Amino acid sequence: MEQLELQKTYQIRNFYDLLQALREHPEWLEELRTFILTADLIELPKKFDKFVKERFEPLEEKVDRIQEDMEVVKQATVGTERKVEALGQDMGVVKQKVEVLEQDMEVVKQKAEVLEQDMAVVKQKVETLEQDVAWLKKEVKSLKVDVASLKGDNLERKVREKAPAYFGRFFRKIKVIDIQQWAEKLDDAEDQGLITPEEREKALNLDILLRAKKGEKEFLLAVEVSYTVDEKDALRALERANIFYKLYQIETIPVVIGVEIPQELEEKHKEVLFIRVVQEQNPS
Repeated sequence: MEQLELQKTYQIRNFYDLLQALREHPEWLEELRTFILTADLIELPKKFDKFVKERFEPLEEKVDRIQEDMEVVKQATVGTERKVEALGQDMGVVKQKVEVLEQDMEVVKQKAEVLEQDMAVVKQKVETLEQDVAWLKKEVKSLKVDVASLKGDNLERKVREKAPAYFGRFFRKIKVIDIQQWAEKLDDAEDQGLITPEEREKALNLDILLRAKKGEKEFLLAVEVSYTVDEKDALRALERANIFYKLYQIETIPVVIGVEIPQELEEKHKEVLFIRVVQEQNPS
């Protein structure tokens, strides 16, 4: 009954009359909304509010965080750009240093080439020096041989000239037999077949042949003279003494006289008379 009275009170002639009635009775809005809108549209505000709370607000928070992260990234990018710029400057410095190093290496290379050339010159000089040293060694060796030969020849001359002075403490009436005499005797002995041609040749190379006495007994001394005595001298004296024994049929003593005579050589060849000459006491 009350509704009928209200309906009768308002006369809705146009849209504005409807708006005026709704303003005066806001409670009609919900009923009008239900009448006009579908259930989905009516629920849309609630759904939107739910969307804002459940979806949009978290999304907004994520966007805010992303913006914060982007700011951090931006700042980091600025730092990176600065570092890249600094790195570029450092690379420029490195490039300059590399260029300097390359120049230094070129200088080193040039010096190495000069050094190689110098080493080649040094090598040639060393080779020349080695050749000179080898020649000097050869000459010194030859000189030693010559000196030894001269010493031997000088000693042999002294022994021949002053035989009694060297042998007088062992024998008496010492005489040097002239080589011409025993050379002819060797020739005759070979002709008679008493000695072989080889024995004759070896005997002719004897240094000195002496005739001496010890008491009433006569001896021959087959003497080999050498400044530095070795075993070859002892063997030659023994061999030639035997040949001259065949030649003269007189006991022949092998003798070796020298300045340097090894003790072991004397002990090994006791049948040989070794006479050591002391230089200071050598007769003049």
